[in-house]
Amino acid sequence: MNQNSLNKIRASTRFLLWFRFVLPQKIQQIIRPYLDQPYRLALGILDCCDRMDAATVDEIAQKTSLNRETTRQVLKALQSGGMKFNISSAKSWQILDLDSQPIVPHKELLTEELMSDVYLNQANS
Repeated sequence: MNQNSLNKIRASTRFLLWFRFVLPQKIQQIIRPYLDQPYRLALGILDCCDRMDAATVDEIAQKTSLNRETTRQVLKALQSGGMKFNISSAKSWQILDLDSQPIVPHKELLTEELMSDVYLNQANS
């Protein structure tokens, strides 16, 4: 995977957490196809290592039809972006719930911050 895509994923970790945990599933399904490819890729990987279902890199790669190295790179990008995972001794990745994520002090605050960023970006366009 190219470094630019990994940097996009790393920089948008807070958004990806918000999208995955705060938006209703029905809205996610409507919006997902319109997201840039790196975000869709990261969200697909997160779907495989959610709070209820831990999975190894190989299992995630198989479920998402990605190669093992791309899967590992995306997980590491999310982790370096501040997302917290529980990684078992069997090397299974499991995302911690939103309240356990240190980069998200409060769900409503995160929503306000992201909305503010969107308005600022639109004003600067």
